[in-house]
Amino acid sequence: MSARNPRRPGLATMVGIVWRTRRRGILVWVIALAASMIGTAASIAGLYDTPAKIHGYAEAVTAGSALAAINGHVEGIDSLGGVIQDEFGFLASFLLPLLGIALVAGSTRREEETGRLETVLAGRIARHQPVLAALAVATAAILATSVLFAAGLALAGVPVAAAILYSAALGALAFAFAGVAALLAQLVLHGRGVYAGSLIVLAVAYALRGVGDTTAAGWLTWLSPLGWVEKAAPFADRRWWVLLLPVGTGLVAGGAALWRSARRDLGSALLRGGLGPGHATRLRRQPIGFAAWIHAPATLGWLAGGVLLTGMMGALARQLLGALAGNPGLAAAMGMSGARPLHGFVAGTQLYLAVIGTGYLIQAIGTLRAEEAGGRLETRLAGTLSRIRWLAAHAVVVAAGLAVIVVGSSLVLASTTAWSVGDTDEFGAIVRSGLAYLPAELVLGGVALALFGLWPRGVGLGWAAYAVATFIAFLGPGLKLAQWVLDLAPTTHVGNPPLGTAEPGGLAVLSLVAVALLLLGFVAFRRRDVPRT
Repeated sequence: MSARNPRRPGLATMVGIVWRTRRRGILVWVIALAASMIGTAASIAGLYDTPAKIHGYAEAVTAGSALAAINGHVEGIDSLGGVIQDEFGFLASFLLPLLGIALVAGSTRREEETGRLETVLAGRIARHQPVLAALAVATAAILATSVLFAAGLALAGVPVAAAILYSAALGALAFAFAGVAALLAQLVLHGRGVYAGSLIVLAVAYALRGVGDTTAAGWLTWLSPLGWVEKAAPFADRRWWVLLLPVGTGLVAGGAALWRSARRDLGSALLRGGLGPGHATRLRRQPIGFAAWIHAPATLGWLAGGVLLTGMMGALARQLLGALAGNPGLAAAMGMSGARPLHGFVAGTQLYLAVIGTGYLIQAIGTLRAEEAGGRLETRLAGTLSRIRWLAAHAVVVAAGLAVIVVGSSLVLASTTAWSVGDTDEFGAIVRSGLAYLPAELVLGGVALALFGLWPRGVGLGWAAYAVATFIAFLGPGLKLAQWVLDLAPTTHVGNPPLGTAEPGGLAVLSLVAVALLLLGFVAFRRRDVPRT
């Protein structure tokens, strides 16, 4: 009995360490996510306040299966809760998994990269306890988010049992991806690999769910964690047993992570990649070449996500436009009414792509903070490399990566849409509409860079700004939010091309704001201490 006593305070101490080092980020995630979900539920309850309105919505969005590929197939959509689930479907598919991934990745492999984990394990902390503590804190945060959302749904008028099941299904989804992230942290060498691997799993899950919901191969939906939320049917049959699938996945993946962490050497990884060259190339020895090498994995990962999304949407263009042709209600619900429904389809897809591009910027700038916190930046600046030159190299590479993601994905969207509808006349307009969102994306990237320069520990707040802007961009117009609230999202000022004309004045203002934030980040970084904790 005495031999086990030291481990008990060790785990409690480790939980306290995870909480103290990650509490700001955890609180931002929980508050922002719960507020967005509750705000969505309350706004939808206000808009669809009669059975007739709910029935009209259900008839509109169930005309054809194209929308099911985006938001999923909602059982019981002819109810207030079903409308909420459908409206929140796309965002929930990404925000809840990202919650689980972010809470675990930052407390496991990233701590190991910086060397802090080695210091912690020098005391009376068992090897598996940091992973267990990270999972425990993440689970508590997920549970708090689910409880808050269930309470918000109930207050909005959703039956309590249905509200609890839907919130539990979303929480179980986040828990499953937390387990996946914990396992990947024991397999890969860097924290960015945890994010990349988890996002690949998420992209595959989204594709499986989309194909399963729109084809005869409905069994594919059961292979996707995102599909398990649908199959729980919180607003129809209420299959509580389906929760065993995501919870079991999280427990199995988390258990495997604990087993692996207790047996591997600190700093080791099963998936290390191939051996690098014996000598760095001339480009790699330059600041911009080294920056390109650091950001290449993230660029490729986000590009894959953009190509997957635009390819799927473009392939479904003909089916969706066919559904819109005889259903004005559906067109109005999707913001695609008018003489050119194809333009509305492209505009909506480009907004999704803008969210992907902005996410890449926020993560890439977060990598700069990781370089500083890990002690690698201080080493780089110890020679003749100046701060401004180092930051400028990374800024150029990140901006180029954004251009690759937006242009590459827009070309895929234009090609697949032309193939689907048999019309190549809009090819150029589709690509130009993607480029029009670049200033808006750079504004939020500038916010993250300014935080890096002024308050590096607050870089995570860039994700909070990202979440708020995404919520407003997707749900703000449909929820009829006040204009001043809509104006908080940079995408509002783009003009919704090609459905609407890109606003030259708005794009110019966004560009000036982005440049101002960029300069602020450079000036603040040049003047502050490095490293700064």
